[in-house]
Amino acid sequence: MTSRQWGDGKRLAVVMSPVMPLWDEGQFFQPLIEPLTRAGYRVIVFDTLSLPGDDTESLEAFSRRWQQELLALGRIDLLAGSALGGAVVQTLLGLPLGASVDKVLLISSPALADGILDGRLGRMADLALLGDVEQALQLLDQWVQPATRIQPTGPIAIDPASAELQARRLHRGFRLLNRLDLRRASEDFAGPLLTVYGEQSQLVRGINVHVNEQARQQRLAIPDGGMRPLLDAPGLVLRTVREHLGIDLEVAA
Repeated sequence: MTSRQWGDGKRLAVVMSPVMPLWDEGQFFQPLIEPLTRAGYRVIVFDTLSLPGDDTESLEAFSRRWQQELLALGRIDLLAGSALGGAVVQTLLGLPLGASVDKVLLISSPALADGILDGRLGRMADLALLGDVEQALQLLDQWVQPATRIQPTGPIAIDPASAELQARRLHRGFRLLNRLDLRRASEDFAGPLLTVYGEQSQLVRGINVHVNEQARQQRLAIPDGGMRPLLDAPGLVLRTVREHLGIDLEVAA
């Protein structure tokens, strides 16, 4: 498995990455990495798709194999995930690993698919399967933006040396999210859980996220936000993480 680590604090934060054609070395989580390390956390970001597998594997089977890897880490003070990584996190909460987790942060993480989400993820998965990585990535670049302020997507250069790998990762990652329903997996999680999504997201929308309102679970809708709330409203996310998850982050005034 591919991962990168920051800090050497006594608390452990484990982060699962979203679908990416090539892993970004954890940069997607960068707005939270430094605040967490300053708060005494050791942060490990995993490339979720670096766990080998085949295209027929279910999300539950995939998550069970991730459970075997993460159990070796011991107690997890914060388990976080974005998009596919967040779907894996929610699945893990319904498995024995959930008892070893104190707090959960979900970023643009679907718990329930609908026709729009399935259709858009399926379209990108199909394009990747056909080897049209550029078109799949153009759609992804368009759909991660807020619906209210979409910027045109220009040509995307694909390195021929990694084109096959990129197509395989995109197809496998998006297919894992097909017909998703994880609402029961996190229902009984006893610790605080925060799920963050953009009000103007074109992929994971309010209808796709789930919290148990009888538990210590909260949803945070980012006004005018898309699929990247850590870029759209980092201050709001940090303040809510501090308030709801009880993590002593330094937040700018």
